Amino acid sequence: MTKGTADYFEPLVDALGQSGVRHSPAELHGVICGLLSTGSGGHDAELLGVLGAHAELGGQWPATVSSTLLTLRDLAAEGLAGDDMELVLLLPDDAEELGQRVAALAQWCEGFLVGFGTGSAGLRDSELPAGLQEALSDLAAISQVGLPEENSDDEESMFAQIAEHTRMAALMVFTEMVMARERKARGDTPPVTH
Repeated sequence: MTKGTADYFEPLVDALGQSGVRHSPAELHGVICGLLSTGSGGHDAELLGVLGAHAELGGQWPATVSSTLLTLRDLAAEGLAGDDMELVLLLPDDAEELGQRVAALAQWCEGFLVGFGTGSAGLRDSELPAGLQEALSDLAAISQVGLPEENSDDEESMFAQIAEHTRMAALMVFTEMVMARERKARGDTPPVTH
């Protein structure tokens, strides 16, 4: 992976603005990851259609934007399914103001919940394992987080911890929804823990 996920943020901000889309790259990346965590979003037209509907796009995505969104989908799919848990959230660079990064993290979580809800339509919360419900509840809480009042080291540290918790919650949702379904389809039994 020569180009990291963060390298796509600013160019996508510009491209979305030129397309008249007011949603942030972080939110759209969250939608992508939420869809993927349900086993959806793998087909290009499906993914672009869901993202277009979410962004209330009048028409089709410009070629450069659709290409970037599909690349981000592929990177997210690798990160979610990889053995090394390499999912990278699409957020502003660490050099950006903390408030901007916190807002983007909240937008990412909101997008993830939209993508998850779209991909798991018809599935009731009561049908989900307790751990999965808790992860989704955490993401919902983070989507409502307030902006920090200062840029202290403590606030930076807290942001890093919350961003990592968000990343791990997304990986957990994917594991519970997609990987468990694949294991079941293959007839694999989960490992016994003592």
